[in-house]
This record gives sequence, structure tokens and C-alpha cells, in this order.
Amino acid sequence: MNRSLSFLTVFLTLVIVQCATAGETIKFHAQHVNVATSMEKVEVQNESGYSIVMFQAKGVGLRTEGPSEAPYKIEIWGIGQYRSGGIGKEHGYGKFTFSDGSSYYEEWTGRVSEGHSVGTAVYYNGTGRFEGMKGDSSFDCTVLGDRFVCEVDGTIDLP
Repeated sequence: MNRSLSFLTVFLTLVIVQCATAGETIKFHAQHVNVATSMEKVEVQNESGYSIVMFQAKGVGLRTEGPSEAPYKIEIWGIGQYRSGGIGKEHGYGKFTFSDGSSYYEEWTGRVSEGHSVGTAVYYNGTGRFEGMKGDSSFDCTVLGDRFVCEVDGTIDLP
């Protein structure tokens, strides 16, 4: 009985320590690994080397700094406008879903050059433990064909 009680005490302490609390500001660094699940490219006829690409991607995120978090699911929807040489701009939305079912959305914009998409995101519409949250991040994604790996620095403010 004492052994079970000790285990339960340690387990609850770990859960309480890792859960976000009201009014908390979470600062983090994470790595997101994504793969495009669909892509539709349209060549714009009035300008050589100019295309518009609509895409969806799925991936997984892992915090490497900040409060501990189990890996989380990522869904991304976006559109990019690209010119010859891979230079362009992108805009889209993402959804992050965590192991406890909590989630939030982001709206992001980025600029693409030399195989990197660099930009910012604003977080909104949280559910579960993220309900009422506000936040933002900056990202630097390395494009690897249909895959992209992003380094993300962000802040989440809980109400």
C-alpha cells in the first residue's frame, strides 16, 4: 500500500509540475518535422518562372526547450507564391493537437529564399488547457523537397 501511495504521489507531482497554470507564460523552442500530403502547382502565364502552390502538410512537433511536452501533431494548410530561383512568400494556417486533446491554431506568414522559409505566426482559438490563450512565434524552416523541418521559438500566454 505504501509503495502504491508513493508511486501515486510522485506521478501526481510530475503531472502537476508539467501542467500549465493560469496566468503562466510559456516560452519554448521546438522542432517541427513536416511532410506535404498534397500539393497543387499553377504556373502563372503572364510571368515566366512564377508559380502559385497550394499545399497541405502533416507532422510532429517536439519541444527542446521550455516546459516538457509530449510530441504533438501538426496540420498545415498554405499557399505560396514563388519566382525563379525559389524566392517567394507564403501564408497559411496550422493546427497543433496535444496528447491530452488540447489544441490551438496559428496563422503564419513567411518569406522563402535559398531553401529556407523564415517567418512569424500568431496563435489563437485554443481548446482545453489552451483555452483563451494568446501567443506567437518565429520560425526558420529548411525545405527538403516535400519535407520541411522548422526551428520554432515561441511564447504562449495563458489567461
